[in-house]
Amino acid sequence: MIQIIWLGTLGVLYLFFIVMTPVKAPAPRKALAAVEVQKTVTEESKEEAKAAPAVVEVEPVDIEKGKTIYLAQCIKCHNKDPNIKGAIGPEVVDAPLEVMQHKVMTGRYPDVLPEGFEPKRKTKQMTKFPQYAKDVPSIHAYVQSLKKK
Repeated sequence: MIQIIWLGTLGVLYLFFIVMTPVKAPAPRKALAAVEVQKTVTEESKEEAKAAPAVVEVEPVDIEKGKTIYLAQCIKCHNKDPNIKGAIGPEVVDAPLEVMQHKVMTGRYPDVLPEGFEPKRKTKQMTKFPQYAKDVPSIHAYVQSLKKK
């Protein structure tokens, strides 16, 4: 009888260990964000205006910084796993960068949504975080690194 109790206790401890062991996120990847620079058209530069806009590479997106900001600010409403709905906010893994940028700056969806994007929730409870405007590409890259395929 004692042996059965002993084995049962070991089994429960083993299951507890398996369930409570955190799953590691995939290794962060550094991505480069490209920013298009648009030139103002003047009468002297009509020929330059016909040329395509220049693409300027900015410093690499910092996924670790995006993770820090997401875990400090976003999980108050969104889930720690961006693939799952949060208490107040929807899953954010499918949000395009433009939508995420606008939501962080204004707290609402843009007037014109990207083609194929459908808002998950129609509520207007998003808090504005304009101080993180320059960090949105890093947050977006972190969220996308956790996207389930």
